[in-house]
Amino acid sequence: MSINNQLTIRFGGEGNIKVETLTNFLNEYKELFLLINKELGYTPDDFSIEVSPPENGSFKIKLKPKYKDLLFDKLGDLSVGVFLGILAFATAGISKSSDIDEIKKLLVEKEITETEAPQMVQNIIQNTGARQNIRQTFIIVNDDENITGLKIEKKDKEIINIPRKNFSKYIENTTEESENQEIIVESDIFTDDASLVIKTLHFEGQAKWGFVFRGYPIKASIKDTDFQEKLGSESFCKGDVLKVRLSRKRNYDKELQTFIVDQNSYVIEKVLDHISKRNTQSKIGY
Repeated sequence: MSINNQLTIRFGGEGNIKVETLTNFLNEYKELFLLINKELGYTPDDFSIEVSPPENGSFKIKLKPKYKDLLFDKLGDLSVGVFLGILAFATAGISKSSDIDEIKKLLVEKEITETEAPQMVQNIIQNTGARQNIRQTFIIVNDDENITGLKIEKKDKEIINIPRKNFSKYIENTTEESENQEIIVESDIFTDDASLVIKTLHFEGQAKWGFVFRGYPIKASIKDTDFQEKLGSESFCKGDVLKVRLSRKRNYDKELQTFIVDQNSYVIEKVLDHISKRNTQSKIGY
């Protein structure tokens, strides 16, 4: 059984902690996990969050997929890696707008090795209210006078170690950043590489193709003229996979402090590869 999908949280101090501290703290971490797994394309129905009883001032959180699919089991490993990466980022004192190389360096130092983690940490830090969730956890532990510090570990590797005297720093820094934050644009176009499973095909006109993207159905138009010219000479069917450069419009929601994708705006800018379900070899070298 993988131990990469769990982490240990330790509250410093000799006395008992308030029950509200434990429940409120765990709720904030649960919200962070839900946010991360939504970014991965999974829903709360796809996994469960298990918490061990407190032991010697600590308890363990484990993300557990509800299915026995070995590929899906990696969901827990990646989610925990991204989660720890976000915590490391938020407590490292670096700018919210840090580039990907700086994030990679930080995660390497923390021995967070999942290859997708740096990009996901950057996306979540820049485009969601994750840092506000983390700030709230420091408010919670700061309000409990019995807690002298906060430690978070993965496989006995210490990722976070914050003494009580520094709690207020993370509360104040995040508040100041939030107050000074300006949204330069209310919407943008986000583009990245993606794998799409073909659901419905349209070879004539400008009709959108139907796909499954990260577990969700979408419709996307195809702007790639080179790909369109090859449609007559190559067979496609439901279940084939297209590796593409995918764009979509995102609108910023001020109340939620995050970007929300316009579901009618998906555009395939470039088809990078076509993998037929009948033949595992790529059909076209793009």
